Amino acid sequence: MEILQTNWLCRPMMIEQKSFDLLSLYNGKQPILKNIKHAVNQNIEKTAVIAIHGILTKKPGAFDDFLGMTSYEKIQEEIEEALSNKDIETILLDIDSPGGEVNGVFDLADFIYESRLKKRIVAIANDDAYSAAYAIASSAEKVFVSRTSGVGSIGVIASHIDQSRFDEKQGIKYTTIFAGSRKNDLNPHEPINSEGLKSLREEIDRLYEMFVQLIERNRNLSIEAIKSTEAGLYFGKNAVDIGFADGITILSSINKNRSITMNEQTTNDLEIDNLTNKIKNDSYHAEVLELIRLCNLSRMPEKIGEFIEQGVSIEQAREVLMELLAERTKKTEILSAIPQNLGEDLMMQVARSRAQSGI
Repeated sequence: MEILQTNWLCRPMMIEQKSFDLLSLYNGKQPILKNIKHAVNQNIEKTAVIAIHGILTKKPGAFDDFLGMTSYEKIQEEIEEALSNKDIETILLDIDSPGGEVNGVFDLADFIYESRLKKRIVAIANDDAYSAAYAIASSAEKVFVSRTSGVGSIGVIASHIDQSRFDEKQGIKYTTIFAGSRKNDLNPHEPINSEGLKSLREEIDRLYEMFVQLIERNRNLSIEAIKSTEAGLYFGKNAVDIGFADGITILSSINKNRSITMNEQTTNDLEIDNLTNKIKNDSYHAEVLELIRLCNLSRMPEKIGEFIEQGVSIEQAREVLMELLAERTKKTEILSAIPQNLGEDLMMQVARSRAQSGI
């Protein structure tokens, strides 16, 4: 049992932090691909297109659609529905994601891998399939990229936020009472201790090995070749050359006869597609991703739209969130210490406690 949750900030993630596309927050379009090898011309009604966009989480949340997030549970439910639909012959995973939570991704990847025995499953990086998103893509029968889309980032990351100096500047001093010598590991209000750092390092290494072995199985690549990428990103033809993708394709909207043509292309016969006018500002996208990450870690997703709209910087957002977290923690501690009285007595004790603590 935990009196105050202290280690959720350190949850391991499989995410590429520099590659988030802001358009995935608001773009509801689902581009369809054409020209992918060894598939057949087929009516669009026989293909289930499953959107895997934004940051990936284990369980669905109320704000997922607004924030452009997708849960593993939702993905599996949509695949199961397509598998049970006798009119569906092909399942197309339309992926545009920097990755997300470790929890749940390996189960989903295994489910997709096993489902290939039932129906054809193809994945397209449109535009990004990094880290946990690539774990999902690689589990499909084939993986395709456009000339500008990317795959990879085979690695695991976790962060410990030491806010003790911030607490000190705010006049806050935490005293944690706990039983069990490891119970206070990764407490964000204290510098990380050697035992906590060692434990987190071991868990990251364990999950990394699981990730590498998953890609080894899915893509028939050697462990050495996968690890040699050092979680790097690979785009277009480079992704095909290294074995992370099976070919390059062109993205387009559904054509007039409502069919999908799937034949492989090489870089020599690529056509000019409508993605060339899509402006990308990598530094701005990275800032937006960091804002989203900070708000989600702070469990304040409602602040994301406000920060983006007001053009709040990363440092400003971090400071605001830290203040809100500190205030929220204070209130929780104060309320838990107040007897459960009713009426004016309770209100007076709350007011007295706030005054004493400087709220």
